[in-house]
Amino acid sequence: MQNALVSALSGLRVNQKYLDVIGNNLANANTNGFRASRVSFVDLFGQAYRPASGPTGLTGGRNPSEIGSGAGIGSVDVRMVQGSLLNTGRNLDLGIQGEGFFVVSDGNQNFYTRVGAFGVDANDNFVDLRTGYRVQNSNGTDITIQLNTVIPAEASTNVELQGNLPAVVSGPLSELLQTDQPFKDFQPARINGNAGPYALNGGETLLLRANFGITQTITLPVPAVPGAMTAAEISAAINAQATGVNAVNNAGSLVLQTNGSGANQNVFIDPLSTGAAAIFAPANIGVAAVGTETTANATTLLSDLSANTVNYIAGDQIRITGSRPDGTPVTGIFVFGTAPGQDGTTLGALMAKMNTMFNSATGGATATLNTDGTISLLSNATGEAALTVTIQDLPASTGRSNWSSHFFRTITQGANPDTEAVTTTVYDSAGQAHAVSFEFARRDDGTWDVTASVDPLEGTVLSGTISGLGFDQNGTLNMVPPNLLQVQWNTVPGVQNLNLNFGSAGQTNGMTQFGLPGSVFGVADGYTAGSLSSVAVRGDGIIEGFYTNGQILDLDNIGVALFKNSAGLTSAGDSLWQLSGNSGDPFITNAQTASAGSIVAGTLEGSNVDIAEEFVRLIEAQRGFQANARIISTTDEILQELVNLV
Repeated sequence: MQNALVSALSGLRVNQKYLDVIGNNLANANTNGFRASRVSFVDLFGQAYRPASGPTGLTGGRNPSEIGSGAGIGSVDVRMVQGSLLNTGRNLDLGIQGEGFFVVSDGNQNFYTRVGAFGVDANDNFVDLRTGYRVQNSNGTDITIQLNTVIPAEASTNVELQGNLPAVVSGPLSELLQTDQPFKDFQPARINGNAGPYALNGGETLLLRANFGITQTITLPVPAVPGAMTAAEISAAINAQATGVNAVNNAGSLVLQTNGSGANQNVFIDPLSTGAAAIFAPANIGVAAVGTETTANATTLLSDLSANTVNYIAGDQIRITGSRPDGTPVTGIFVFGTAPGQDGTTLGALMAKMNTMFNSATGGATATLNTDGTISLLSNATGEAALTVTIQDLPASTGRSNWSSHFFRTITQGANPDTEAVTTTVYDSAGQAHAVSFEFARRDDGTWDVTASVDPLEGTVLSGTISGLGFDQNGTLNMVPPNLLQVQWNTVPGVQNLNLNFGSAGQTNGMTQFGLPGSVFGVADGYTAGSLSSVAVRGDGIIEGFYTNGQILDLDNIGVALFKNSAGLTSAGDSLWQLSGNSGDPFITNAQTASAGSIVAGTLEGSNVDIAEEFVRLIEAQRGFQANARIISTTDEILQELVNLV
């Protein structure tokens, strides 16, 4: 009976301790960085009524018979598991995602905490706001942040130029005019006769058909010399009686040809003609001769051009008008013929006249007969141009050509160089900001010039243009020119050197020339003087200072302590921990190094107490306490019965 009372009493005690731990956990359910504890129970050995015995040859073995003396507290352990990180919106509230502790010092010893409610005090010390203890860096020294620091200006030395220059060439371009239609050399359908005189006496006939028309009968006259008719006598008879064809006396030989020219012209001599055999070779009788059309060349007569409708005669005039690329009016007269004072009879002579008129010492344009029969007029210089040309026959001329069917139209509009521009800010040695503009201009050979300029009121560019920036067929750099730019500022002595970085040859890390719209941007180093405006903490624990000049500097780092057995730390209150004999010595390092976690700014770690779990344990403790109390009351009743037996 006594043993039951002792065991129940021990049960009351351990469950009371169990309730104490649960109560402490629940009380700190909202304490930042709190680590919940758990209780481990052990049984207490009482007495053995019979020891264990092994089996013998006659009997089997028996287990020991023991009665315990109740329960005791084996350990109260701290659960070092991660609590949730709660957003606070304050940049110097820090939480650790992962292993490790912040290190703070009271000047005599270090303490360790998971609660990073930090700030800066009046002496620029980085401190724990709850205790005033100073936060330690990875070297184990106090962190100070001087909020009134100023960094001096730094002059720019490098300018990074990046972006795309368009591959599609829209300038510089020379203006190009070209006839809308090619010129053709048209020849009539022609039959050449034998050499005369011809054995004809008159009265013979020639049966002719031109251009699939009706058959025409030509009666030959009686010749002056019987049996010896001349080519002149035959041609006169044909020209007097026939239509659509004409005959020519070519040094005593008859030539029969159509009035028109071109591939649609033909002439046919009927085999029934009684006089044909004496004039023409047998191969030309009964076979239609067809006119020809070939591409005109410089030797083609103007009267043979496809545009010609009436043949030119000596003295006919063709007027050429227009304007040179610079807009200067041009007017000239081409005189047909080969006599002195006349310009010629061929297409090449007409073009020579045009070149004389349109070329000038300041540029002008050049006429060229192309292999396809078109005539081009190309400006001798690139850039916007006012080039025009018109050809027409003067009314008094006999010859006529349909020049309007071969009018000059603009094939390529003259254009100034393709340009792209960007302006970037550079700083002089005094920290003064200056705008430097860069203009990229495409050259005639496809490379680019880069011209730098500044406001004349601020300074002067001593080496303004860099030439030879080139690209390969893939749009990557293959020509990187010398890139030193020198500027003299009006308010700062000395020359400032700026290195222009266009990228690496064969790479796309700078300037490119792709089939995309042009877009260039530039970034220069250097900065003006600036003061500290704010601080922030990165995930690796580096404290960054943000300055009013846009610079970001590393000010210090926040140390993170690691322990071989963090559960062995001893609580020092205020969510602080201190070393114990079983925690091991701290290893202070940087966040995100070794097994140290990341620092998350703007958060504080919450308690790791699981309220639902604690309530379940509370029920367990309550039921355990009640059960042990019932043992005591039951034992008391039995003892009362024993007393009543007396």
